[in-house]
Amino acid sequence: MKLSAQISRTVFLLGIVSLLNDLAGELIMAVLPVFLVSLGSAGWVVGLIGGLEDATKSLLSLVFGSLADRLGRKKPLVFLGYLIPSVFRIALPFSTHWAMALAFRVLDRVGKGMRTAPRDALIADAVTEMTRGANFGFHRALDTAGALLGAALAFVLFWWLGLPVPGIILVGGLISLASLIPLSFVSESVSAAQRKKLFDGLRELPKKFYLNLFGMAVFALANFSYMFFLLKVNAAYTDKLAVGLPIAMYVLYNFTYTFCALPVGMLSDKIGRRAVVLMGYLLFGVTSLGFAFAQGLELFVPFFALYGIAYAFIESNQRAFAADLAPPERRGTALGLFHMCAGFGSLLGSFIAGVLWGFSPALTFFYGAALAAVSLAFFVLTARWE
Repeated sequence: MKLSAQISRTVFLLGIVSLLNDLAGELIMAVLPVFLVSLGSAGWVVGLIGGLEDATKSLLSLVFGSLADRLGRKKPLVFLGYLIPSVFRIALPFSTHWAMALAFRVLDRVGKGMRTAPRDALIADAVTEMTRGANFGFHRALDTAGALLGAALAFVLFWWLGLPVPGIILVGGLISLASLIPLSFVSESVSAAQRKKLFDGLRELPKKFYLNLFGMAVFALANFSYMFFLLKVNAAYTDKLAVGLPIAMYVLYNFTYTFCALPVGMLSDKIGRRAVVLMGYLLFGVTSLGFAFAQGLELFVPFFALYGIAYAFIESNQRAFAADLAPPERRGTALGLFHMCAGFGSLLGSFIAGVLWGFSPALTFFYGAALAAVSLAFFVLTARWE
């Protein structure tokens, strides 16, 4: 089957929405630390904002995923989930104190928590199980391509065009608002509204979903922030290289992720989601082990490329797998629970990784490799228990 026949019109439009929105988000993130410093914030403020953003998004994913199932409609929540961040991104450059910026960023993440699970459920509903991997992979590829373009545009606007930081943030907000245009053309099949409560929906998810969710939650603990990988490169060099090489490696990671997401998603449609996710865990474990010993570009380059490939195997296919395991009328709840577990797991994993980093950077990566191996082993056993 040709690729054009596999990709749903709904998924194509949602992919364009994500590309524009992530372009805007990465454009803002590239200059946000500098902007916060200009408002008088300290280093702990940056950490506080990051933690509150992740916690808000993770918690609300379950709430709004369940609400989408109960309403029988997903698009209105997705629309609001993109509109709210756009409004507060436009307001962000007019902040006069870091506390205002903190509030705007947290409200930005409210939108992400509102849209993520309903949007993924909308993607799952728009396609068949036989093409779900390709469609999730296509969506993630465009999402990551937006991140790449956003980082590049931030550099162009600042370095070549001399736009001030608030101006760059405002451009990001306007691009984010423009992402609502393709979203307005997305259609959905409306189902009957349900009066069941959140916990009723959770009880109706099958045992096999929870078994596999546990394995994915264990991996989330291994999935600490990419910042630790960049810090390893930073620590190995001095002067300009200490800043420039981590940026270059981050671009390499995003490039391989973008390039591989779609073909890996198509592979999961052929050989099964579980097999592809297992491969991803294995690749992540190998990557973490490699970073434990890497000291120069001869290892940083291949292992950053492998890091992006591992994410292509894991990120979209975990979502597709969670959608496969849930009944259609509970997909929003299932994907919301998945995103909540993945988000809080990654937060806790990043905290543990940070503590281990204080003793030795190598311990951080040994920790990631060990938990990836545990989650891989659990997934293998789960296949026998179902």
